[in-house]
Amino acid sequence: MKRWAVLPVLALGGALALTGCQSNSYSCKNGSCHVTVSGAGQSIEVSDVDLSITQIGGDGMTVSADGSPPTKAPVGKTVQVGQVRIRVTSVDGQKVKFDMN
Repeated sequence: MKRWAVLPVLALGGALALTGCQSNSYSCKNGSCHVTVSGAGQSIEVSDVDLSITQIGGDGMTVSADGSPPTKAPVGKTVQVGQVRIRVTSVDGQKVKFDMN
């Protein structure tokens, strides 16, 4: 019986390993959020704002907010994306960090 209980756990572990290339995290304080996203082509919700990260490159990312047109956000520059302001602070491969307010 215990032998069969291990199979679903192994299957779940394999599924998690396959989806591990995309992840994100964020923290918000006083209306400003610090966000980390790994992997383009995903949508995340940060502080009630739906963000779509369509491209991550060495010079920044392309992002839209709440259905706004995609906007190029270069590293070190603050851009208006829909109703929020985004400043990309760093890009490392397919991992981008940015501030949003």
